Amino acid sequence: MPTPDQSPGPAGVAYGLLAYIWWGSVVPIYVRTLSHGDWSTPAIELVAQRVVFGIPVLLLLLIATGRMGELKAAITDPKRLRVLLLTAALIACNWFAFVTAVATERLIDASLGYYITPLVSIALGVILLGERPRRPQIVAILMALVAVVILTWHRGGLPWIAVTLALSFGFYGLVRKRAQTKPAPGLCVEMLAMLPAAIGIYAWLLLTEKAGIVEGPPMRTTLMAVGGVVVVVPLVAFAAAAHRLRLATLGMLQYLAPTGQFILSIVFGQELDRTTLAAFGLIWTALALYSWDAWRRSKRPNPA
Repeated sequence: MPTPDQSPGPAGVAYGLLAYIWWGSVVPIYVRTLSHGDWSTPAIELVAQRVVFGIPVLLLLLIATGRMGELKAAITDPKRLRVLLLTAALIACNWFAFVTAVATERLIDASLGYYITPLVSIALGVILLGERPRRPQIVAILMALVAVVILTWHRGGLPWIAVTLALSFGFYGLVRKRAQTKPAPGLCVEMLAMLPAAIGIYAWLLLTEKAGIVEGPPMRTTLMAVGGVVVVVPLVAFAAAAHRLRLATLGMLQYLAPTGQFILSIVFGQELDRTTLAAFGLIWTALALYSWDAWRRSKRPNPA
């Protein structure tokens, strides 16, 4: 784990950039390619596909790095396994909301959700863990809340994709810490927990002749088969970055992902009116305040 005295070396920054730029560009472009036009694939299949093709890649990674013992330890520890079963449900919910956002031309909502996730994490810590928020954090949370209220009023309904992404990932981070399992073996356990549901989904799709992986052209089948690599690459890069960088530095880099999604939403021609832009302006201001507070505290000397 990173420690406060770590300095952001070039390798750590490079891994962090790879992870967050990948999440902000490669993943949404990949999902959009498979969910639009002649290659249109149901959102539920794209989630199942992540599981079915992600597990072999993760297992190969763990075998190659000699970490199968970590996977076994997580599976055979009842306490950790219970936690990972819960996080599996949370990450499945997160994935489905994200895929739905891309497939239904609401990538800008996904961007909003990931922008406010750090602020949701702070709020959850205050509400559920009794943490004492600092004044800048309180102001940032309130600004994010006002932005969500503005969008709800403007659209005539709650931006459920953004809220679902923020809450599911916020709770995921909160609960995942209790598993005390590293990213790759932990995600492998979570995917194994989702595997029965994924197999059931594919069985239903095959019976109804709606499975994109066999009903579509060979190129789509090939593209879907590499889905495991698309999921695992940023995870490995993130783990490498987290090992080398201070948390404050990693926290700054995390905004690259929703920024990439925001830019892509414009490239894809999604609507961005003045009210939506004003709401995002509030979010960006809140994040600037939050980041400034985190950076200021990271510069304070540690007590001996």
